[in-house]
Amino acid sequence: MKGTQFTHRVLARTLMRLLIAKTMVGVTPTISSGGGSQTVVIFRDFLVRLRGKRLMLVGDSMNRNQFESILCLLREGLRNKSRMHEIHGHKISKGRGYFVFKFVDYDCTVEFVRSHFLVKEGFRINGQGNSNPTLSIDQIDKTSKRWRRADILVFNTGHWWTHGKTARGKNYYKEGDYLYPKFDAVEAYRRALRTWANWVDKNVNPKKQLVIYRGYSSAHFRGGDWDSGGSCNGETGPVLSGAILNNYPQKMKIVEEVVKEMQVPVKLLNVTRLTNFRKDGHPSIFGKKVSTRRQDCSHWCLPGVPDAWNELIYATLLFNT
Repeated sequence: MKGTQFTHRVLARTLMRLLIAKTMVGVTPTISSGGGSQTVVIFRDFLVRLRGKRLMLVGDSMNRNQFESILCLLREGLRNKSRMHEIHGHKISKGRGYFVFKFVDYDCTVEFVRSHFLVKEGFRINGQGNSNPTLSIDQIDKTSKRWRRADILVFNTGHWWTHGKTARGKNYYKEGDYLYPKFDAVEAYRRALRTWANWVDKNVNPKKQLVIYRGYSSAHFRGGDWDSGGSCNGETGPVLSGAILNNYPQKMKIVEEVVKEMQVPVKLLNVTRLTNFRKDGHPSIFGKKVSTRRQDCSHWCLPGVPDAWNELIYATLLFNT
């Protein structure tokens, strides 16, 4: 048994190094042994390690991006592709916030639960009788009732914290019944993460459940942002030098700070610097509802960068065996 554990850990370390190195330079990772690719074997083993379990990704559209990636990877491990289905018959779409895919032969599910902030979104009626959004940074999101049923949880938040109302913080953030007229978005992020951390500490059994927090994923807009003419079309290779490679947002420093304070151990899948390289990996002008005037330079093409995140999750499971 000890020899098996040692082999698994050596393989996991090798796999992690290979994935990180290849992803940074824009190569789709594959693992080979002798003359043939072992990718299918690896994804089949991934399914074996998920047997009888519920893997749940909770977060914003970046986690949906990762969720779509892991479905594709695990499907490659199936001999009979029809033995995988969404249990409610739903097709993946942006409009729906909950999906459960069953892998019948392994009695496991891979699920996505949309939660943009991990804390409770709400609304208020202003003086003109109009509805305005609010965010209660001291209350966990209403979808949390689903979270506790998972064996492996992969959380993220960050993408929506750069949007206008969130960044401005005017008449938006709440604690208890108090609506702050103006509140700092960075401090709101810290308090929201602590609310999430408290929920994990109170509701997760570390002997039975694994918690992973996937870190902030870099965007690559030129000449503006997602809503102000930013672009990334025409990129054909990764960034190999420059200031962006050293970019490490304050949000990730806060994540590290909060995770260190937690009682339940959380695996931090820190992909920020890994994604800094990949200016060439975004849908750009290709995809739904995008154009040269409004490009997607934050989500990722598939196959692509999120595949490496999921293969690192596999390596983590292998390492922990």
